[in-house]
Amino acid sequence: MSFIDRTKEFFGLQPMDMDHDDAYYEDDARYATAGSAAYQPRPSYERTPAEPEFAPTIVPISLTTYNDAPKIGEPFRDGDAVVFELTDAEKSAAKRFIDFAAGLCFALRGRMVDLTKGLDTERRVFAIVPERANISTLELERAAQLR
Repeated sequence: MSFIDRTKEFFGLQPMDMDHDDAYYEDDARYATAGSAAYQPRPSYERTPAEPEFAPTIVPISLTTYNDAPKIGEPFRDGDAVVFELTDAEKSAAKRFIDFAAGLCFALRGRMVDLTKGLDTERRVFAIVPERANISTLELERAAQLR
């Protein structure tokens, strides 16, 4: 094989010369495809009957500086809903809090709710709710003392 052919092969400009045993890859579960005998789908997590049902709580928090971010993150990571008020925070810090909370919701598959949207109030209150928590918007509004 010439230098030019090897260079083309290195950069993927021509078909590679594969000198490996396909049987080795079929037996190894790391390389198994859906059609091979070694393929086994990952088991999904299911709650066992002996595992107690987790009842999330609603944690109301008022935030002022960005150093208060762990007050949002820790309860949400533990599975609790967090209602946080940004009325006393500066506008730049409030934006950072909202971005942080949106990132938490994306990473942990939660949802974010603007509780003051459509209300005639000067308050800015948001809530983040974990994925499997069955908490209504009315309950979140009561925790924020909006109703």
